Amino acid sequence: MTEAHRRQKHPELVRSQLLAVVRTLLVEQGPHAVTLDAVSARAGVTKGGLQHHFRSKQALLDALSDQLFEEFQQGYAQALAQEEDGRPGRHARAYVRTAFDEGTDCNRVEAQRAIGLLALTLPHCREQWSATMQAALAEDGDDPQVADRLLACRMAADGYWFSQMLDVYPMDEARKARVLKTLLDLCN
Repeated sequence: MTEAHRRQKHPELVRSQLLAVVRTLLVEQGPHAVTLDAVSARAGVTKGGLQHHFRSKQALLDALSDQLFEEFQQGYAQALAQEEDGRPGRHARAYVRTAFDEGTDCNRVEAQRAIGLLALTLPHCREQWSATMQAALAEDGDDPQVADRLLACRMAADGYWFSQMLDVYPMDEARKARVLKTLLDLCN
């Protein structure tokens, strides 16, 4: 019996490690670098072992997209839970808070870059994000003036998120807190 047969199997851990490798390859070298051979070599698993979890490059990218989307959803749900039910602008405030929350996995620079690359290269990834944002926008109410202001706040939060991803506007914690407060106040 080989060592591989005696070793304990931890499929979720292996799957998670494989997706971490995919994320790193994607961000460091671009989508073209994510191949089954490259992932299996960097992860230290056989190509057959990789294909046990993910049949193709597309399956790897889809799984990473799903993982990143789930990370965003978890952060957004936590921010939304902090908002008072029925209070106008609560979904926009939760979105703004999520974009500014460095504690959420989806706001770490590597994850941000992976999300950006996946959204640019995978139409279904873009569509998933769009559908989720459209549903959140529907929660902003029927008053066009209020809905427009809340959309502007969301777009400003997106701008902050992208500026952090690209390291365009570095800011200290005090300034970040002031900008966040400004956007949250505009959501009221």
